[in-house]
Amino acid sequence: MLGTGLLRFVVQMHNATRLHYDFRIEAGGVLKSWAVPKGPSMNAQDQRLAVLVEDHPIPYGSFEGIIPKGNYGAGTVMVWDEGTYVERNSTGREDSESAVLSGIENGHVTLILHGQKLQGEFALVQLPDRKSRGDEKSWLMIKKRDTYSSYHDITREDRSVKTGRTIQEIAVDAPKQGKIWLPARAHQNAASARKKAAHPFTLTWKIDLEPQPEKIPRRHKPMLATRGREPFDGEGWLFEVDYDGYRAIAEIEKGVVHLYSKQLLPFDKKFPRIVEALQRSKIVAVLDGEVVSESDTGGDVYWVRDLLHLDGWNLRHLPLDERKKRLETLPIFNDVVRYCPHSVRDGKAFYEKAVSLGHSGILARDLRSPYVSGTSKGWLRISAPNEKSASDAPRLTHLDKVYWPPSPPSGQITKGDLVEYYKKIAPILVPHLKDRPQSLHRHPDGIQGESFFQKDLIGHRPRWVHTHRIYSESTQKSVDYLLCQNEETLLYMINLGCIELNPWLSRIDSLDRPDAVVIDLDPDGNHFGEVVEIARAVHQVLDEIEVFHLCKTSGATGIHIFIPLQAKYEYSVARSFVESICRVVHRKFPEQTSMERSPAKRRGKIYLDYLQNAQGQTVASVYCVRPLPGAPVSTPLLWEELTPDLRPESFNIVNTIDRLNQYGDLWLPILRLPTLPTQEMAINIEASLLRLNQRFPIET
Repeated sequence: MLGTGLLRFVVQMHNATRLHYDFRIEAGGVLKSWAVPKGPSMNAQDQRLAVLVEDHPIPYGSFEGIIPKGNYGAGTVMVWDEGTYVERNSTGREDSESAVLSGIENGHVTLILHGQKLQGEFALVQLPDRKSRGDEKSWLMIKKRDTYSSYHDITREDRSVKTGRTIQEIAVDAPKQGKIWLPARAHQNAASARKKAAHPFTLTWKIDLEPQPEKIPRRHKPMLATRGREPFDGEGWLFEVDYDGYRAIAEIEKGVVHLYSKQLLPFDKKFPRIVEALQRSKIVAVLDGEVVSESDTGGDVYWVRDLLHLDGWNLRHLPLDERKKRLETLPIFNDVVRYCPHSVRDGKAFYEKAVSLGHSGILARDLRSPYVSGTSKGWLRISAPNEKSASDAPRLTHLDKVYWPPSPPSGQITKGDLVEYYKKIAPILVPHLKDRPQSLHRHPDGIQGESFFQKDLIGHRPRWVHTHRIYSESTQKSVDYLLCQNEETLLYMINLGCIELNPWLSRIDSLDRPDAVVIDLDPDGNHFGEVVEIARAVHQVLDEIEVFHLCKTSGATGIHIFIPLQAKYEYSVARSFVESICRVVHRKFPEQTSMERSPAKRRGKIYLDYLQNAQGQTVASVYCVRPLPGAPVSTPLLWEELTPDLRPESFNIVNTIDRLNQYGDLWLPILRLPTLPTQEMAINIEASLLRLNQRFPIET
């Protein structure tokens, strides 16, 4: 814990006469210490008793093991949490140290903690009534209300941040490992430590040169990087690409694999491809790495950076260069599990190369550093400045790839042509996509190649790509849906091979209430003129019952009729409403239309599809290009344009921008804007249903 950088703190769980927690902060060359019987709390309403005890020597803060019987504090000690701190009103080490020592004298200390478990502002306050009675040791430890405060009982996290062990496991292991502390000898050195405090310490790593035997650690919290300011060259440092993916720890034991996040959340179901690849390994190991999605193949890759445990040996105390040597020789690497390459010394050149390839930055790692849970200055994340324009931010690849072979009316179209279309239309399109979960339909090899759907945005994604987690009742798991919040994300989706866009009808602030409902006219080989006829029939019914509505081509062979709802009604109510409208139309055109969902039962008929109006269902977005010959676009129409000679392929990637310049955004009423809906656009489903039943009664 010695150093010239930030001051350190540690919380040790101490199972002595009774279980308690010791909160210790580095100041004045020693560890100022308080015994906290109930342990720290992240709840700002709690006031935990903290008893000021004698100072401890600095090295004791790293101790985890046993104090033998007959000695002061006999029992088992665990490093429950550790990290750095600053005094609230101070800016550096010297200011903080001086303020803390003064605060202890005056009975009030306020600290900002940066630990693995304890984060944010805490106060230590001496109890004034007890001080007046001669009791100067009774203090309170109080969590201040901030973004880190919560009702979560942090003491339930009962494993060591150094080794991942419980207090019971430490009690068993310590005698075999020789982890014994003799307090009498240590306290003799405390006074001399105070005298030496005026001399700055140099930063040193306390490391072992040999592995230590242990059981495979479970759910081990990873080492985290401190943010670095700028790239540098340095002896004793290695540099790796920051893939900006999912941090993942992998436990491998006899073909059984557990993959989890840095928050210890399971990744087994999220990344089955990686789990399957690791299951083929016969080793016992704990790996640290990053899961990255390869955009062109749709596959996930696990880039392994570090090795924490191997075949019954703890490697975390070894310096990084030793861990890397062992990692590089493991027989686990293939197309899915890959060794993370690095450069030594030349950090500036490595950074420039990484950024030029579109990466978000680099990691700098001290070759001498052991692997310690939590934030460490032994690892630095150096990110590229965000100075790119929206259209340049995504790393666009393979722009010459042919997505549409030559065909009328658009001719040959490349991926680059598709990107240019979406760049131009982004200012109009993005507001219609914003806050709506997206189901990605990816065509990485164009319309003649294989395609696949992706709902869960697993693997790599840039920091400016937002997702929203939604629990799926059908699969009983959470899904991270992509949100297209800006032009960068739109182009990121296109670069993944998304030709068309498939958003929900509802937004994340009202997932159960759609902004609009849709009647999807889906033909089964019918001439498009017949689809137009039915669309005009729906138009007539909605006009009769005074309901505002819009229409657009689906971009394929159908027509979509939308009714803006402004998120006023739940899906079930909205779906029932449009079902009633569809049944009226079906009664008027029983030979041309069908309400049957099964294609086998509606041969040659136009399906009046109202079932798309459900949470999780999607409809091709307005202005999106469809993966069909000619690159048709789902285009809003004026009702007078619905004529028998209308053809959907007339609206395509070539002429849509010109049409927008001519007509503007005809889909604007769908958006929830302060000026919309006007009085005539506002819908009252109850009143509309009443008019529907009055004007189109069921004949008996």
